[in-house]
Amino acid sequence: MNSSLCLGWISHRRLKPHLHAFRYRIGMFYLDLDEQAWLMGLSRWLGRWRMAPLCWRETDYLPAQTRHGVTLAQAARLLVCQATGHMPNGPVRLLTQLRCWGLSFNPVSFYFCHDRDDCLTAILMEVRNTPWRERFHYVLPVQENLAKPFTVAKAFHVSPFMPLDMDYHLRFFLSADHVRIHMQNWQDGHKVFEADLALHRQPLDATALRGYVMTFPWMSLRTVSAIYWQALRLLLKLTPVHDHTTSQNDLALGQPCEDPDDVESHTER
Repeated sequence: MNSSLCLGWISHRRLKPHLHAFRYRIGMFYLDLDEQAWLMGLSRWLGRWRMAPLCWRETDYLPAQTRHGVTLAQAARLLVCQATGHMPNGPVRLLTQLRCWGLSFNPVSFYFCHDRDDCLTAILMEVRNTPWRERFHYVLPVQENLAKPFTVAKAFHVSPFMPLDMDYHLRFFLSADHVRIHMQNWQDGHKVFEADLALHRQPLDATALRGYVMTFPWMSLRTVSAIYWQALRLLLKLTPVHDHTTSQNDLALGQPCEDPDDVESHTER
């Protein structure tokens, strides 16, 4: 099976206008969307009932398509095709947090889209903001492998403490044992923010699911609470608040870039 449980750390570091940093433990799921039938039979802790300890519902993701009968895998492929003109025709694997006790919130979910030979061809990022509950999608076309970082212009207002006029620089590291995603925000040639997700993959089975629920009993609520707690800390530091700007569309295309910046490819931090 390709699906796995991913445990590790998420860290944020804001460099301007005031230094602000935090680090939390996090648990996520790396799910092969072809393995859903197997997934639903793993444990009584996981089901399709919204109020279950862990709930898997395709309609929690890419709802503009999935709530009209399109499968989640196909919805991801269609967005990649819309952005790049190329339709991935292989497996789609999703890195996300599952709905927990009725609450579903993911600041970002990552779809790793492959071709028929199981080669990664594109990464789709489904981004949600707080508190406006909007969604946006970034597509990153993969050329050969993940050795090159990606760059994409910011096109979606995520945080009221961060303006739109900046670029994202991203680097991904995927292996059988680890997932590492590093993102930097650059503005006028200066790095102003960075976030790092460092996860260790482990087999996904009934024991792992039970352990996850015991360790992270309210993961979704914890994520939302952490966002508002950090927002309060930023307000107390008199961080400027930027007006919300609604995006004109919901899709943007990034590109691999030659400049590696200072992003390191370590699996732990």
